[in-house]
Amino acid sequence: MPRKYKTDRISGYTILLVDDDAEYLEATRRLLEREGHQVVTARTGPTALELLRQQPADLLLLDYYMPGMTGEQVVTQLRQFNPYLQVILQTGYASEQPPREMLQRLDIQGYYDKSEGPEKLLLWTDVGLKAAFTIQLLNKSRQGLRYILDVTPDLHRIQPLDDLLQGILLQVTGLLGAANSFLAIVPEGSALRSAYVVTESFLAILEETGLVIHASTGRFVGRQKVDDCLEPEQLLWIQESVQGGAVQLRDHSTIVPLRVGELTLGVIYLDRQVVHDNDRELLNVFANQAAVAIQNVQLYEMATLDPLTGVSTRRFFEQWLARELRTAFRSQQVLALLILDLDKMKQINDTAGHLVGDQALITLGKALRAATRSSDVIGRYGGDEFAIILPQARANGIEGVTRRILDFLKHNPVPSSNGPILLQVSIGVGMLEPQRFDPATIPHPILPGYLDAMARLLIQSADEALYRAKHAGGNRTCQAIAVQWQPLQ
Repeated sequence: MPRKYKTDRISGYTILLVDDDAEYLEATRRLLEREGHQVVTARTGPTALELLRQQPADLLLLDYYMPGMTGEQVVTQLRQFNPYLQVILQTGYASEQPPREMLQRLDIQGYYDKSEGPEKLLLWTDVGLKAAFTIQLLNKSRQGLRYILDVTPDLHRIQPLDDLLQGILLQVTGLLGAANSFLAIVPEGSALRSAYVVTESFLAILEETGLVIHASTGRFVGRQKVDDCLEPEQLLWIQESVQGGAVQLRDHSTIVPLRVGELTLGVIYLDRQVVHDNDRELLNVFANQAAVAIQNVQLYEMATLDPLTGVSTRRFFEQWLARELRTAFRSQQVLALLILDLDKMKQINDTAGHLVGDQALITLGKALRAATRSSDVIGRYGGDEFAIILPQARANGIEGVTRRILDFLKHNPVPSSNGPILLQVSIGVGMLEPQRFDPATIPHPILPGYLDAMARLLIQSADEALYRAKHAGGNRTCQAIAVQWQPLQ
């Protein structure tokens, strides 16, 4: 049966009330519940300690004199596993224990004489809960800063941009507890970069077509355009946040611009209002770190990735090949190189147009990324020629990669005005066997000219295999005879 004395107001605090007097326990519980507190009760010290190990509480109202274990003994054991819980001791014999001495010796926050009545108890309760709030706020701030310090190295690791954005969003929502989120980013060179960004628990980047969602949680999952997610009034709030560069708190939502100096990269939208100043400060610190990480990845991708296909540029690919050759030499591991050429590319350009030809190259780039591991390196080697480095590749692994590439193209034709175009590709495979030199004969360091010569041999081997695949009709894979490491000079 519902209790008439309960109030609709909820304080959000949990109090553990411990007293061996059942009548006092019940009366005090009702008094505290009328104030909107959640009250858990116990009649012995051991029971109270067990409850505190199992569930958190904001304040402990503890009877001093109890059979079996006194309140002082409870506090002594409590401090061994929880140094921060606020404690108010209660007693009907306050004159027997000097309050000031008790407060200092037990590190407690209050000492209440039951004879002083319920108003004095509520006063002490308010004092204890305010102290609890302050301690929890400081604790949360310290934990939040430690969290940010812990995740910062991962933020600044070179990684695909979308992986970084999803990680940032999950870290923000994990830090603040938001359920639905998105993250949006303003693209380099966009006219909207300085004036338009939106979020509501997602992360979005502004691209030429508008604000695009790159990472999301909750109800925003699967959405792409911010304009499709928010009301016009909410879009205006986001514009204000981006233009002003400050966090916006609006109707159960928080909008956080991602800025590096005066440059706005994007925005994070959370579907909850971050009320406390401490939380907003932590959010700002994290957002500053995230914005720098996003800009670094954007600049890195601009320098190393082909903008059309999303794979590495030839210059970057050749640098990586030299690195993998050095690693393969030292670790005595096999290294495979695939060179691929899109069949009938000239025919596609001549009959369907260069825009369709670009779509063919984009589709092939997607096929290569989908077919390879994160440790593999893909590069655009020429106009319609690509290459893949497969470190420590076994024969069945190489076969799996080539099969996945051909299958992807088979099931993803390129649309054109003349109907869908089924793409085909020829693949040449070069393989470098592990070296077996006597360690005593290996110079340190290995001369760069030696690795350059081995790179040319491996490329020539894969290129010759590609030539055979093309002349056999295309849409197939040919593998060259394995290349051996040349004698050291």
